[in-house]
Amino acid sequence: MQLIHPAEARRRFTEFASGEITNADLARGALLIALEDYPRLDIDGTLAALDDLADRAARRGTGPPIFALGHLHAEMFDVDGYRGDETSYYDPRNAYLNEVVDRKLGLPILLSIVFIHAATRLGLNAYGVGLPAHYVVKVRFELIEVYVDPFHGGVTLTMQEIAEMISGVSQGQMRLSSEHLRAWDPRETLMRVLANLQNMWARAGDARKSVAARERLEILGAMTA
Repeated sequence: MQLIHPAEARRRFTEFASGEITNADLARGALLIALEDYPRLDIDGTLAALDDLADRAARRGTGPPIFALGHLHAEMFDVDGYRGDETSYYDPRNAYLNEVVDRKLGLPILLSIVFIHAATRLGLNAYGVGLPAHYVVKVRFELIEVYVDPFHGGVTLTMQEIAEMISGVSQGQMRLSSEHLRAWDPRETLMRVLANLQNMWARAGDARKSVAARERLEILGAMTA
C-alpha cells in the first residue's frame, strides 16, 4: 500500500473541507481525518467494505423502506457485530473510522457514520443527531421518524428514552427540545469527530496529535462550500 506523507494527507483533507460535504461524503471525510495518522490507509478499500455492508442488506430482500432499515440492522449488528466500546471508551482507535471498521468497535459518532453511509446507499433518509454526550441516527420515513442508537446494538429509542438520557447526562438541568433532535450537517459531524480526537489525545498525553486534530477542526470550521 502506498505511503502517504502527513503533509499530503493534510492537503487532501483541506481540499475536501473546502467543498460541499453531504452524507454520502461523510465516511470519506472521516477516513481523510484518519489518513494523517495512518499513512498506509486504503481509503477506497475501507469505503468498499462499507458499501458491501449496504449491498448485503439490500440482498436480503425488497419491500417498504422500513424493511431496509431492518435488513441493515441485521447485517451491521447481528452479522458483523458492530458495537460500542464500553470497556475502553477513550481509546483513540474508537475515533478513527478505519479502526472502527476493522475492529467493529467504536464511539457512538463513528458507529453512526458507518450506519449513515450504508443507510444512504440503501436509499434511506438517515441523518446524524448530536445529543448531549451521545450521538444517534435519525431515519425519516413518510409518516414517522425512527431514532437508532448504533452504540447500543442499533436499538431504537423512544422520545421518553431520549428525554431520560438528556436529563441524566445534565443531572436534570436539560429537557428534551426540538433543537436536540435536529439533523446535523455532515460538516458538524466531522468537526465533532475531530473534537473527540483532540480531547482523547490530550487525555492520552500526546500533545502533537491533539494539536493536529485541533488544526483540522479549525480548517473544517473555517471553510464553506
